[in-house]
Amino acid sequence: MENCIFCKIIEKKIPSYIIDEDDKLIVLLSLENHPLIVPKSHITDIFSLDNEIGALIMKKAIKIAKATKDGLNCDGIYLAQANGKAAGQDVFHYHLHLYPKWNNKEENHLAEKKEILVSKIKAKL
Repeated sequence: MENCIFCKIIEKKIPSYIIDEDDKLIVLLSLENHPLIVPKSHITDIFSLDNEIGALIMKKAIKIAKATKDGLNCDGIYLAQANGKAAGQDVFHYHLHLYPKWNNKEENHLAEKKEILVSKIKAKL
């Protein structure tokens, strides 16, 4: 889709910090420094998602959550995904957020440089 930020990233028209990528999905670091899982085909929301891509997204979420937990030494991972304007969706290309969380808020590693965060997560894949 022409004006979609994720489509532009997938097409390598916009630089990004890629954590993992295959022929169906890309995982990148968000502007807020947490992983996002994005299908490479333009799928607006969960209502347009088929079972095959949905299963691949969840399989990738497990892989990325484990690598993020190990790489950033966080205590948990919070998954979030919005569908439709009423739900707060602001980019209309399906994407799943993986937010690392720490029991001790002072241990939050998300202020580190993007290159460091990506390398820590990739090292655990």
